[in-house]
Amino acid sequence: MDTTELEKIRAFVAELLRDHDDHAPFADAEPLASSGRLDSLSVVKLVTFLECDFAVDFSEVEFDPQRLDTVNGIAEVIEEYRALR
Repeated sequence: MDTTELEKIRAFVAELLRDHDDHAPFADAEPLASSGRLDSLSVVKLVTFLECDFAVDFSEVEFDPQRLDTVNGIAEVIEEYRALR
C-alpha cells in the first residue's frame, strides 16, 4: 500500500473522530473502536468507505470489526482483498 492510500485512510479516520469531537492525534497501531474513540456506527461508515473507495468486497474477505480497529489493520484488510484479486 502506498503512502497516498494510507493518508486517505488516516484522513477518513480523523474525520470519523472529529464527528465525535475527538481531535487528538492517533497512531497507525492505536486501537480506535476497542478504546471507545470510535463507536459501532463509525465502524459501519468505515466499512462503507472501504467498499466505495477501495472496492473491498466483504463477501470475499473476512469481516471482523477487530481487524478494522487500527489504521494498520484497515490497510491489512485492503491488502488481503487485493491479494485475492
